[in-house]
Amino acid sequence: MFLGLTEIVGKTLQAMLINCPHCQTGLDISPEHFGQTVSCPACQGRLAVNPPEEAPAPTGTAPKPERKGWQEKDHFNPNFGTALGLAIGITVLFLLAMVPIRHTTMGAIFLDRGWVNYAETFLFFWGLCILLMKWRMNQRQERAALLDLFPQRIGREINRSTVGGFIDNIYKVPPSLRDSIIVNRIRKALELFEARPNNAEVATFLSTQSDLDANRSEGSYALIKVFLWAIPILGFIGTVIGLSVAVGSLAMGDSADPEALKSAINSLTGGLGLAFDTTLLGLILSILLSFPMAAVRKREDETLTIIDAFCNEKVLPKLNDRHQSAADGLLEQADSIPGLVSSLALAHETFLTQLNESTQQLKESGRILREGLEAHRTTLEKSFTEAVTKLTDTSSGIFLKADRELNKTFETIASGIDVMNRALRDLGENPLPNPGAKKRGFFRR
Repeated sequence: MFLGLTEIVGKTLQAMLINCPHCQTGLDISPEHFGQTVSCPACQGRLAVNPPEEAPAPTGTAPKPERKGWQEKDHFNPNFGTALGLAIGITVLFLLAMVPIRHTTMGAIFLDRGWVNYAETFLFFWGLCILLMKWRMNQRQERAALLDLFPQRIGREINRSTVGGFIDNIYKVPPSLRDSIIVNRIRKALELFEARPNNAEVATFLSTQSDLDANRSEGSYALIKVFLWAIPILGFIGTVIGLSVAVGSLAMGDSADPEALKSAINSLTGGLGLAFDTTLLGLILSILLSFPMAAVRKREDETLTIIDAFCNEKVLPKLNDRHQSAADGLLEQADSIPGLVSSLALAHETFLTQLNESTQQLKESGRILREGLEAHRTTLEKSFTEAVTKLTDTSSGIFLKADRELNKTFETIASGIDVMNRALRDLGENPLPNPGAKKRGFFRR
């Protein structure tokens, strides 16, 4: 059985920490594994788990490792020289193995059809070597995903007080698995969180690393894609060469000479055999190379998906950028008290100075405002008095004029009535009353 993350998460009751005797990897052992023999996820070595009373207590004995990081390798592209040398050796051994069956059709295809088939065979084995090395590299990444990078003994969440312990635990991973995609990604994320405790920044960093790893994985298949394109092209080149040989043999043949005709026919069949066999071999090898490439690519994508899921489901939910213990807060405040006191004193002095300047400016503004109000009040009273006086004079003139005109009107009416009375008296009629004779003026009765 393997002790992975899926078996250890959530089992903290009476858990025991032991070191693998083969690779010294720290393992958290849950109670149900006491007294059993298990396999180390790092080195696959077998080890017996003794009960807690018999097991040694390695906690606190190992020195704290220095956190300087490590040189990271390319986890997707195999070594070019190693793959090339391995391909050359395998090609030579394969062709030597074809020598005993050279008289057969298969042996003749690989050995008697010229340099084109040699080149196709070499590119095929070169691509297989790259895929084999990538498969081995991916298995190493899968083994690294089984490591317990977040033991429960350090804490249930990752905060400012526990992130250092989790980083130190990562530095205890054996060198054979330390330089892996998941370990490097989580180590960088935790170191970023230690320097800048912000969940959003860590989530952005993990997403960016996921995209970078996916792009590196996609780019690592560029050379194999070239092989899949070149092998059939070489087959078509062999077809052209074979047809040219066949056509040339027909031109050189002499129908009168049986031997020459026989030789021309042999050259014709040989050229046609070269043409068809090179194309057939190129197509078959390209198909055979496509299947392992698809399998390796699918397995690599699944591994990257598992790593992304682990970071999203196990790492990000554990981060807590709001937690800070009281002791840490007091220590941080104690370190900043002298500077804080000096800043407060300087701020207080600056505040008083600015307050005094603001008070003087307010007093000056008040004085200017009062002077302006006094000036405006005098002007307003003068203007109001002039307006009232002018209104009074105008109103008096209007009323006097109206009174004079009314008096003239009444006098005219009275004169007219007198004239009419005289006329009526002369005619012997009663005279009309003359109200104008009794009322004189607009304001008199």
